[in-house]
Amino acid sequence: MTLGGVEHAGTDMNEIEHSFDLNVQLAKSEFGESKKLRKLKGDSLTELSKLVSSAEKLTFDFVYIDGSHQAPDVLADAVLGFELLRPGGVMAFDDYLWFEELPTGIDPLRCPKPAIDAFVNINIRRLRVVRTRLHQLYIMKVS
Repeated sequence: MTLGGVEHAGTDMNEIEHSFDLNVQLAKSEFGESKKLRKLKGDSLTELSKLVSSAEKLTFDFVYIDGSHQAPDVLADAVLGFELLRPGGVMAFDDYLWFEELPTGIDPLRCPKPAIDAFVNINIRRLRVVRTRLHQLYIMKVS
């Protein structure tokens, strides 16, 4: 779990974590306890790097990218998360079309979409877009 980006300043992250925990419990009650889930608290660059450098590489069935909305952060999470994903695994990007209203307009470096698009375009031979919703993008690792 990431700590969020600059757009989360002033946000009660304990409330966000509580909501996450409730959603996990809801999913477990619907789909059973057989699926393994690990919640990591901390900076995603640090936590994902630890997993990539461990024996966890290529073992994840699902990676969900949702934390900071800053393009550099999203791109780093995507690159590291993809290394953890096994072939056939799915990665979900949340907030695909999210943007921040700034007095000077929209800053593309403060939006997830440019980073997600760059990641997909660079890795197009290694993935397949499996489902697109208005604010989410799903990909499957094919190699």
